[in-house]
Amino acid sequence: MNRSRIITGILWRHRASVKIDYARPCSISPCTTPISIREQCTVTIKDNYIKKFMKAVGWMDQERTRLKLTGYFLYECVPDRVAYNEWFEKLELPDTFASWFMVTELHVWLLLVRYMAEDVTSIGTEKKKYVKGDGHFVRNCIIEALWADVANRIKLLEGANPAIARKQVSELSEQFQASLVGYDEGLNDDKVLAAAVWRRFYTLAEDVKADHVLKIVHFIRHQLSVLDKIPSEDLRWKPQIDWLSILNH
Repeated sequence: MNRSRIITGILWRHRASVKIDYARPCSISPCTTPISIREQCTVTIKDNYIKKFMKAVGWMDQERTRLKLTGYFLYECVPDRVAYNEWFEKLELPDTFASWFMVTELHVWLLLVRYMAEDVTSIGTEKKKYVKGDGHFVRNCIIEALWADVANRIKLLEGANPAIARKQVSELSEQFQASLVGYDEGLNDDKVLAAAVWRRFYTLAEDVKADHVLKIVHFIRHQLSVLDKIPSEDLRWKPQIDWLSILNH
């Protein structure tokens, strides 16, 4: 018992004589390896956890906001700058909402092809890999703008009620997806592309003039070449597209 009390007393006296400042390195066991303040800090200089959280929930991400505006501006270049009357007259298409949508759809697809190419990265000398990035994000924004415009236009049609409008949008959505697949398959083959154009614009009608289909295929190839020459930065931050005329093909 006495030995225990003596030992306890010695320990308390030693503790009182050594004052440890817990805000600094320990005076008893000094730290031999310096610790970087950046490693200790939970808020790093480049990307703190608050910024990551805001990105996750979509707050204050200025770059994504600008990219979304880019997508909407790119879509607006279609209905604002495409000469629809030339398409209707030259290709003998009826001046209807369905024809307007098919022409718009084709131009939107051209934008999607160009922008999706921004996410293709080269691996080695020959292989290429697609990684979802800004191109995919802008693609979705372009499509979002398209359907917002389509919904507004359908509402303005005479006699259109909400039920009919929803049904029409649903049908157009299915046609749109099928058209994208068809056009994509024809990217590297003119015959396949011509078949997709014939199916979409003329519903595989046998009495259609082959020259009309050929003109659209030539337009697609020429327009893709023009879009491909636009620098990435200009396409990203200065979305101004001048569409070629169908009359020149």
